[in-house]
Amino acid sequence: MEQNRKYLNSYVFISTFARSLIEIFVGTILFKAGFTLKEVILYYVFINIFSFILDFPYLYIAKKHSNRVLSIIGIVSFLSLQLALNFVHLTYWYLLLLSFLFASYRRGYWISRRYYTFQVIDNQNISKEYSFISILNQLALLLSSYIGSLLLEYISIKVIIIISILLLIISLYCVFKIKLETEINKFKIDLKESLKVTPFKTIINIGCYELQNVISFLLPLYIIIYVKNTYTAVGIINLLAQLATIIFLYVYGLLINKNKNYLKFSIIFFIIFKVLQVETYGVLLFIITFISGLAAKMYEQSYHKELLILSKNYEFHNFNLVYECIQNLFRMVVAAILYFFVSDVRIMIYIVLGIMILPLILKFNTSVKMKKSDVLWKE
Repeated sequence: MEQNRKYLNSYVFISTFARSLIEIFVGTILFKAGFTLKEVILYYVFINIFSFILDFPYLYIAKKHSNRVLSIIGIVSFLSLQLALNFVHLTYWYLLLLSFLFASYRRGYWISRRYYTFQVIDNQNISKEYSFISILNQLALLLSSYIGSLLLEYISIKVIIIISILLLIISLYCVFKIKLETEINKFKIDLKESLKVTPFKTIINIGCYELQNVISFLLPLYIIIYVKNTYTAVGIINLLAQLATIIFLYVYGLLINKNKNYLKFSIIFFIIFKVLQVETYGVLLFIITFISGLAAKMYEQSYHKELLILSKNYEFHNFNLVYECIQNLFRMVVAAILYFFVSDVRIMIYIVLGIMILPLILKFNTSVKMKKSDVLWKE
């Protein structure tokens, strides 16, 4: 098990570094290339439609073959996405192609990564171990996004592709060294039954948390429209958001390990500072961004403690399917509302934050409704 944790930690750090060199800039690359804000939002809608569709075949691939196959699919799709960004065409067909590649990468990578993370983490020490993985994730994000912005601004996307290929091959080696002995293939994958045993309040909590991805997509667009139209500005803002979280993550992970959680407080903290972030300019923006990074990671830690506990009830492929469907449906519906009814990126961010308030009145429930369901681990 100790060897598994070492390989998982290496996989998380290396793959996150490689992905983050360019991932957060895709929307801004399209915008700067000539697509309108509406068209960039439509691209994001397409991503979540394809993500929802791909959830089903990709989970069956994981069940029938292995999550390693999904890791390969995700990484190859990501590299194909980077190659496609070398040849931008201002057409809807190009947006469809790009969104399919991004969805294929996201589903392949995250379904497999979630599986390995949740299977390797010790049930008795969930918060502490997840905190360490989060620290590695933050270190990779801290280093790579700013480096990526410099490479995009002053050199070439081709250099990023070369670096990504090398690093992602190394990360795949780490995945293939992880050894797990669970016999998950005996279980039936059943979305309807999995949703039935999942409390409605928990579904809302999962969906609202995952709307952070919508915020993460919109913020770089906000920065280049309202703050400064450069990749380095996006890179600096992202660097500041990650900078203070590393020590904080470990300390906070120990705090919530002691039968405490601050989920509702962290949601309020997160929403307040995201609002301040889009209403602040100059030096104060950097200070607010710094604190906003703390708020986002506090929310992440509090939420993932509950999510990890919840996941232990399910056969994992069924948990992964219900989680994937919830997050993609929420993102797809909210992004479609923004596309059809809103034309200002600042108002878009406010609308998403308004929806994310819902968990304040709906408690995250880590238990399930039926103890004898075929989609749950047998007691």
